[in-house]
Amino acid sequence: MRTATQDAYGNPTEMTFGVQVLLIANIAAYVIEHIFGFPLSHFGALQADWWTTFGFWQLITYQFIHQGLGHLFSNMLGLYFLGPETERALGTNRFFALYFLSGVLGGLGWSLLSYGGATCVGASGAIFGILGAYAALYPNREMIIIFFPFMPIKAWLFVLLIGAYEFMHTLAVGSGGHIANSAHLGGGIAGYIYALVVAHPDALHKIKEKFRRKEKPPVSRAEIDRILDKATQQGLHSLTSHERALLKRAGKQ
Repeated sequence: MRTATQDAYGNPTEMTFGVQVLLIANIAAYVIEHIFGFPLSHFGALQADWWTTFGFWQLITYQFIHQGLGHLFSNMLGLYFLGPETERALGTNRFFALYFLSGVLGGLGWSLLSYGGATCVGASGAIFGILGAYAALYPNREMIIIFFPFMPIKAWLFVLLIGAYEFMHTLAVGSGGHIANSAHLGGGIAGYIYALVVAHPDALHKIKEKFRRKEKPPVSRAEIDRILDKATQQGLHSLTSHERALLKRAGKQ
């Protein structure tokens, strides 16, 4: 069966495989816990001190556990609308890597700022990773926010505003009570960087080249001979600091 969603312009697009799998997995986990009563949260929620019990699996399992229907719906809505275009741009395998990497790094960031006994659940870190990736891939794409239907906003600006909001709340309340703002922030940053590197594989090389100090050209043999002749005839004390530097560079050559 072919399912369809809409892109940022409202045009229908075919639902992608990766998004379908993640939607089904998240909804299935919610049904198993809240309908059938199987306590997934007891062993799958991310504990702030997970490393003391070597609970590495929690960095993955917490992403599929949600506190309530509203929590699940808001995360799946973001996945439904932003996921397909992001997956088509990155490819399914890289989309899965983006999803889980953002969720894991978001969870790590949250746990570093949290205290023992606190728990974190939900796919928000991964969804913010998709949002960050979307802004990296389509920075000038205009998005229509459902809370402000008549105010289109460019993706890069929307992510910047959301990031500033999450950052301020992270500074104000640390891991932050009911909402793990640090997980959102960490996931969003991870997703943005990941998509930027994947979509522009030469970006890091260009940045390195831009900030790398330009290598100085080799000193010519004629210049070396001139400096040596001067030193022989007039003494080393007669050499300028520039000429001494040229001799030193020539020695390294």
